[in-house]
Amino acid sequence: MIRLFLLCIAISIFGLWLTLFLGFPGDPGYLLVAFGSYTFETSLFALLISSGLIYLVFRILKLIVGWLDLPRLQLLRAKELYEKNREDKVHDATTEAYMQLFLGNWAACYKSLAKGLAAETSVVSYLAASYAAFKGAASKEWSRHLDDAEKKFPAQKSTIELMRAQFLFETGQFNEAKAILDTLDKKSPHNSRLMILLKHYHLKTKEWSALEILLPRLEKNNLIEQKELEDLHVRCLKEKIGELSDEILSGNDWISKKALLSLWKKAPTSLTKNEELVRFYVNALIKAGDSSEALKVMEQLISKEWSDQLVLFYGEQDFGKNSHQLLAAEKWLKIKADSSVLFLTLARIALRSELSDKARNYYESSIASEPTADAYLELSMLLRRVGDEDASLEHLNNYCKHIFVDTLNLPLVF
Repeated sequence: MIRLFLLCIAISIFGLWLTLFLGFPGDPGYLLVAFGSYTFETSLFALLISSGLIYLVFRILKLIVGWLDLPRLQLLRAKELYEKNREDKVHDATTEAYMQLFLGNWAACYKSLAKGLAAETSVVSYLAASYAAFKGAASKEWSRHLDDAEKKFPAQKSTIELMRAQFLFETGQFNEAKAILDTLDKKSPHNSRLMILLKHYHLKTKEWSALEILLPRLEKNNLIEQKELEDLHVRCLKEKIGELSDEILSGNDWISKKALLSLWKKAPTSLTKNEELVRFYVNALIKAGDSSEALKVMEQLISKEWSDQLVLFYGEQDFGKNSHQLLAAEKWLKIKADSSVLFLTLARIALRSELSDKARNYYESSIASEPTADAYLELSMLLRRVGDEDASLEHLNNYCKHIFVDTLNLPLVF
């Protein structure tokens, strides 16, 4: 009201000054406005006074309307203030909840979120509440929070369902989890979290073929380390070989044996060169009664890429009197004429073929190339069997020295 009064005084003073400046009352001025057949005549003084009065009346009317509308404005302002205070409290509670979530305090996190969850405008709070509930704060409530989140944020359904699948998987509800994962995989095949969950699912449920198909996707999206990728490729093939081997032993030998051979034939070269896999596959073939294929696999790999460990493994396989095995191994002398490992392998094969003299020569060659405890011990045992006690004892002592064992009065028992 005071401001309006001061404004009126200011307008009056300005009008008085302007009329005096323009020469009133000696010359009140003249104003003519013509529009078509209409004209309007007045003095300049009258125009100024009437303009001031019109503005004053407008201001008074506006003030009266403001007074009449004051209760409604006060109510709106109070409501806005209440909403702001409420939002601030929810925000503070949400911030505290996230801090507790980070610290692993599930109960405190859930308590902070549950108070204002209905007022939340972010799906993250619902997911955080569900996670805290799942972790033990309210284990029966996690599913309800996800249901509420889907109703309130339908655009985020994929993310919500992904969390649901994870919780179902972790609680051992594999079929339910797989149904969700399959649906999401059709809609969002490039979702990183989805692919990682699928990897864990296939590993847990031992679905090796499905895991094998998934691995290239994980590699393409940089979701797996190279070492883990290689290990999983090896494991997939190894597990599939094991399953077929078990089927062969259970009586389904012809079909499973054919599948086993086909599996190895189709396997990538990087896997068929893996020594761990080769040993496993060879053992499976031997169990299946296919010794010739087992020998073939080892001989081909050794001929292409020499490996002392694989050569020793080749010599350890007992195929009885097998002239082919000895002849195949002797061919390698052309490329490894001074290999202690090869001489030891030849000695073992010759011994199984009951070629004692040849076995003795190969043992001695192995020791001459590089003395090993195994060569000393096995040669000592061979010499005792053929009746050369003195030489047997000498090599036994060498064996004991080689493994740092005090052998005073050690009895010769074989």
